[in-house]
Amino acid sequence: MFGNLSNNTMVRSGYEKVLEAGFIPRRPFAHFFMNTEGIKSRIHLQNYYSMFFPDTLVDAEATVWLHDLAGNLIVKKSFTVKPFGQLYLDMEDIAGYDLQSEGMVYVDLKPPAAIRKQLKTIPNLLGMESNTPFWVSYRDVNDNYMYVHSIETYKGKVFGAIWPLNKLMERAAPDRPAWESWRVLDVQLLDELQIVAMNHSLVPGESTLNVIGDNGKVLWSENFSLNQRQTIRLSVPSEKIAEWKKNNTTTTIRVGLDPVFSGNGKPYVLMRYGGGPLSMHHG
Repeated sequence: MFGNLSNNTMVRSGYEKVLEAGFIPRRPFAHFFMNTEGIKSRIHLQNYYSMFFPDTLVDAEATVWLHDLAGNLIVKKSFTVKPFGQLYLDMEDIAGYDLQSEGMVYVDLKPPAAIRKQLKTIPNLLGMESNTPFWVSYRDVNDNYMYVHSIETYKGKVFGAIWPLNKLMERAAPDRPAWESWRVLDVQLLDELQIVAMNHSLVPGESTLNVIGDNGKVLWSENFSLNQRQTIRLSVPSEKIAEWKKNNTTTTIRVGLDPVFSGNGKPYVLMRYGGGPLSMHHG
């Protein structure tokens, strides 16, 4: 990430001293939350600093942000996480009421001062980031559960580092490659297919959702655009799924985004098989 510093010995040395002082940049991981249509989300996070520094057992502060589909801030709230502790936060715990919304949630776990002083002992300090991974569970009224882990950070906030570096990292242009999933879905068993895309970057952009058949041919697509922090949930028309089943022209499908909005910003895939409950996975 900081490979260009190697060409300037003075800059590299200065930056290493900043890191050794405990000013390690960290980004909050971002997730999709859903508290609509009978699905309720719960945030699962832990004080992972305890695992790395078990001789320093101190509380950590977790700050949670919720943004709606349009990217607007709903609430920001902080929680204390005990050493080796974990929190299970429903949307009511964060918002203070039964929030009927969906969108982006991101979390930052701030290292206590006693931990920050020890971060310099971790190897490969120059390329280090201290991010905040967490899980989100989704459950329906029948207590069917879905779980997804963090895969991408929210690029619009950087904490922990010195001020100029924070701003430089926040404003870095996102990598936006085209992406196709290799997870195949059986058409004959498929009843419902939805795709959730999020813009983890500060840069507005456009993309195309593609549903791809056996031979690599695009069977259905939809263009859309997202501003920063925006989320969109797209549904493949039920008549399209019925048509694929009836024509028997393809046995499996997979999804793709061209391009994604940030380097690892793969979408979420919500699907229903054989009249069963919804299931979810990343890409």
